[in-house]
Amino acid sequence: MSLFTSTRRKIIPKPHTSVPAGPINPSAKVRLNRNWLRGSFSTLFVIGMLGAIAAWGHATDWTLPKFSALFFGGKNAPNACIVDGEGWCQEHNVPEAICIECDQKLVPPLPDYGWCAEHGISECPLHHPDIAQLKETPHISDQDFQRAHRALALLPRAENSSRCKNYQKRIQFASVEAMDKTGLDIAVVDQAPIIEALCANGEIIYDQTHLAHLASRVTGTVWRVENQVGQPVRQGDVLALIDSADVGKAKADLLQAITGVRLRQENVTRLQPLAAEGAVPGKQLREAEAALQEAQIRLLSAEQTLTNLGMPVETDQFDRLSTQQIAKQIQFLGLPATITAGLEKDATSNLFPLRSPLDGVVVDCKVVPGESVDTTATIFGVADLTRMWLMLDVRQEDAGRISFGQPVLFQASDAKSQPVAGNVAWISTEADDKTRTVKVRVDLPNPDHKLRSNTFGSGRVVLRDEPSAMVVPTEAVHTDGDCSIVFVRDKNFLQDGSLKFFHVREVRVGVQDGGTSEIIAGLLPGEVVACKNSMVLEAQLLKSNLGAGCACCAAAKK
Repeated sequence: MSLFTSTRRKIIPKPHTSVPAGPINPSAKVRLNRNWLRGSFSTLFVIGMLGAIAAWGHATDWTLPKFSALFFGGKNAPNACIVDGEGWCQEHNVPEAICIECDQKLVPPLPDYGWCAEHGISECPLHHPDIAQLKETPHISDQDFQRAHRALALLPRAENSSRCKNYQKRIQFASVEAMDKTGLDIAVVDQAPIIEALCANGEIIYDQTHLAHLASRVTGTVWRVENQVGQPVRQGDVLALIDSADVGKAKADLLQAITGVRLRQENVTRLQPLAAEGAVPGKQLREAEAALQEAQIRLLSAEQTLTNLGMPVETDQFDRLSTQQIAKQIQFLGLPATITAGLEKDATSNLFPLRSPLDGVVVDCKVVPGESVDTTATIFGVADLTRMWLMLDVRQEDAGRISFGQPVLFQASDAKSQPVAGNVAWISTEADDKTRTVKVRVDLPNPDHKLRSNTFGSGRVVLRDEPSAMVVPTEAVHTDGDCSIVFVRDKNFLQDGSLKFFHVREVRVGVQDGGTSEIIAGLLPGEVVACKNSMVLEAQLLKSNLGAGCACCAAAKK
């Protein structure tokens, strides 16, 4: 048999099972019907829902419910064209008989003055004050135009699109009660001072031109500390006394130089008449005069050494004193009388006074009596606290707007402290290689010494200080992407029988500080704007822009 011979599988047919003839059992028939109904229920449900949607779409002309209709409810229901026998404008959510948008003869729209390129808005009330919603047409002064010009010229402002036509719309309420249901609140356009500034983090430090880091001019040991940290000092006050052998040696050299000059002067004086008479050779006189000059040079050197130590001395005052008297005079050389009065007569003559070079306060003291000091270690710090420096880290892109003399307000990180005012005194010519910020120095007056060095906080470089800017609550301003708008209440809103609506007004927004926004152009003082819950008016405006409309208004227009 070949290896590739396959085995054929024999298929054996199943025996045929026939349904026995005879009547069907009733219980089995019921089970069959239930299974059929259960399997068809989901299909029937879907078909029913599609039919209901088709019927609803045919009845509503396939228009979605309006937001304002859902919000108000009742007779404003989206499918109600006739309610209680009164026509209702679904698009504008007011009775059709008083809808000023559908029938503009009821309240003619304001004159359309179009786009104002100077202020970047449509319907500019600065150029056309007659559109202001005030009882009387306001007077626009040169100060109003200058205020707007300063704000627009200082920094780039958010721009409006000249194609935006929202200003042509008006948002109407059926009644004051309908407006109250929305929770809408109003605010009056006011004038208030505003400050526009660049903010930067900063740190207060001592005025580096009025800060002294003091080291001893001589090596030695601290004999006594006269002033501690926190004590005020005047220029020349002694901070500490240093016991230094170098000082004693300098005084001894001075005394020796004075004695040497005196001896050589006496020798020259004695030889001069003798040399004139020929009793002594002239060479001997010349040698004595040379020795006198050398002694005088040593005396000048000794005087200069003491002067360099801050203890100047005039040797002419010692001409009539003996050597012992001169020694007593220079024993406490350089020390004030207030200190020498308490010193014993046999006290060391090695005392060196470390003095304050300026008026101020001792801010650092690193020594105690008996401690060794040298000329390289800083042991005292004195600062004039009446002036401080504020060092700001300003972003590179903002540094170009800063100039010398600009006012600066500094608020320390401690919120309880009051802001401190100063002026820009220096602008760095380079940017930090790590932070990419520019250092700006501000001089801060500190007459009461309340400012402390190493205090962090925020500085505001004032770019514009406007005493009478127009301001409104920030929640009154809305942006739809093309323009910034506010809703201005009609000037006849409160009159009996008047129609209740708001005008849509384009505005140019300036400084926004917390809950207040500056309006550069677009409003005038005294006008009333919607603020709290004014998003209801914005929603109605957006719905009108969609152009959905209602069947009743469309039919009425036909």
